[in-house]
Amino acid sequence: MTMDNIHWEVHKGDIVRVKIFEFNGAEEHHGIVVSEKFEDENTMFPCVLVYIFGLNDRQRCMPHQLEILSSAT
Repeated sequence: MTMDNIHWEVHKGDIVRVKIFEFNGAEEHHGIVVSEKFEDENTMFPCVLVYIFGLNDRQRCMPHQLEILSSAT
């Protein structure tokens, strides 16, 4: 499967709610998408890099982790 077959409307600059799953449950944070979509070479799933406010870190996020709050487009 290539990225051409996947429809995921997320763009660089979108403000998102991120669910980060830890051993003790899921935490929700807000962030901004800082990369275009790419296919992770380990999981073979699409993902984007998101800068997480409050954590001052960027993380690779997959579609099931994100809710778009404000679109950049």
